[in-house]
Parts: sequence; structure tokens; C-alpha cells
Amino acid sequence: MTLEELLREHGPALWRVIASYAPPGAERDDLAQEVLVSLWQALPRFRGESSLRSFALRIAYNRGLSHAWQRAKRLPAEPGPLEIADARPGADEHLATNERIERFLRHLRLLPLGQREVLALALEGLPHAEIAGIMGITRENVAVRLGRARAALRRSIEREEAA
Repeated sequence: MTLEELLREHGPALWRVIASYAPPGAERDDLAQEVLVSLWQALPRFRGESSLRSFALRIAYNRGLSHAWQRAKRLPAEPGPLEIADARPGADEHLATNERIERFLRHLRLLPLGQREVLALALEGLPHAEIAGIMGITRENVAVRLGRARAALRRSIEREEAA
């Protein structure tokens, strides 16, 4: 399989995982580029021991994790600004959808790293066992982190709405 085929099939999932680690703009673009280079380098070594989706998401997860550690060293944790969508006629729905997505991602990025990671992978529809394999933790730990992440995300959104 070529990188182009992999991106055609799993690109949206990879992009969502990338977006859970970096705010919109140059930082997200840089992380996406790092993930693409890593995928391109690793693809010839894919042996089929897992699904191609798990393989690609694990690479995105690992690059995102490295990015988050590097970012934590140099910046205080704060959400980035929302991207402004194209203002062409008929773009109102697109703008509202983008704002909702970026709002959700902003709240997701505020979660502790362990919770953010498991929630981002769960949102891709991966079963607990597959998430556990990608992250190198137990299925039970996935369930615990996922429950905590959902509760923390809910509280964060509710606090914003109440303000």
C-alpha cells in the first residue's frame, strides 16, 4: 500500500488524532507533516501484524505524544484561537460546524494527556483492546481513562457554557 492510498482510506482519522494534540494553524500543520513523514518512513516496515488503521493511528499517537511533551516543556497549557472559516456566501453552516469542532478539540486538548489520548482513539471507533495495544496499557485502564475523560470533558464544556 502506498502512502497516498493509506491517506485516502484513513486520512480523516489521522487528522482528527493530530487535531487532538495541536491547536489550529502552523503548529497543527507541523505535527501533520511529522506524522506524514513518519508514516512514509514506516510504511515499508508494515508487516500486517495489526490492521493498517491501527498501525497508522499508533504512529500518529506516538508523534502526537512526542509533540505534546515538547509543547509542555515550552508553553503553558492554554487553548489556541479558533480558525476563521471562509466568509463566502453560504459558508455560515461551514463556519458553525468548524467552530463546534474546534471548540470540542479545544476542550479535548485541555484534558490530561492520558485521558486525551484514549478519548481521541475511542472517538475513532477503536475497541478498548485495540486502544490498549496502541497505548501499551490494559483494557481496564482504557475503560477507566475513558470514563474519566468523558466526565472531565463534560465538566469543561458545562463550565464554558455557564460562563
